[in-house]
Amino acid sequence: MTTHNINSELLSQKTVAFRERSHCISCGSSNLHSVWQGKFTSSPTRSFIEKCHYSEDAIALLGEETFSLIRCDTCGMVFHQRILTPEWLNLLYSKWIDDAQIERMEAEYQTSSKREILFERGRRDTRHLLRLRELLKSNTTEQFSILDYGCGDGDFLALAKLFGFKVCGIDFSTTRHHRAAKIDIPIFNNLESLESYHIGKIQAVTLFQVLEHLEDPLATLKQIANTMEDKGILIVEVPNCRGISQPKSFLEFHAVHPLEHINAFTPITLKKMCEQAGFISIKRIPAHVTTSFVDTLRTEGLRFIQPNQTQQYFQVHKS
Repeated sequence: MTTHNINSELLSQKTVAFRERSHCISCGSSNLHSVWQGKFTSSPTRSFIEKCHYSEDAIALLGEETFSLIRCDTCGMVFHQRILTPEWLNLLYSKWIDDAQIERMEAEYQTSSKREILFERGRRDTRHLLRLRELLKSNTTEQFSILDYGCGDGDFLALAKLFGFKVCGIDFSTTRHHRAAKIDIPIFNNLESLESYHIGKIQAVTLFQVLEHLEDPLATLKQIANTMEDKGILIVEVPNCRGISQPKSFLEFHAVHPLEHINAFTPITLKKMCEQAGFISIKRIPAHVTTSFVDTLRTEGLRFIQPNQTQQYFQVHKS
């Protein structure tokens, strides 16, 4: 049966299918308690789901299904206990979410113009690349290699390629594979496919807004560590869910999205999980991409004061 037929068959069902995670995704404890729960179709969750502008009638498909955001009393990790089955997760990201949906969704909460958003994203990505070059340059004289896990259309990798990095990406979307192929960037479905390509050890891995979507983020981090060279650099960025239990604003709902953001990290729990996977936290060195003297001074202050946030840098040590 083709993927298209499977998707059509699933969509013909009256409701979606879920499964439960009974142990902590970080420490494995079963000492869990609920901090926010309810029905997808009850207010105010229904209103938030409607604002996601999915291409399918999510409310009708969700029916009487419930969600439960739980906290581990052992390590403090927060995550959704009930998550979509793999088949429905695939349908969510391949059918419910498309270009039109993303544009409508962004219109709900982005206040800056598209021009400013793209410019700031370019500045951010350039700073990451400058830091990576500084952190990696003592390890090798060869071309630096970057893997962007969850690379989307490959925009970050396209910029990295211009800076002289050897690049590759992983993304589950076939549509995005085709887009990235147009700019000659190799994109794979998973780490196993990457290994079969004999691309060699990776010196840097980036995970921008990815771990919050994964059923088993710790296993993914461990697998990533195995693909990296000794003293390789990992950059991780996730929504900061510190202080959010029962969301009130649109942005808080989006941070703990009960369908998409199934893991709710804080700076502490993100650091713990990455360390469990074999990474060591390192300081994020300043990098300047600005014409403003004030911005330069503000950035230099980060040499002495590291904000507690969910964009973090790590290094893997294998010796």
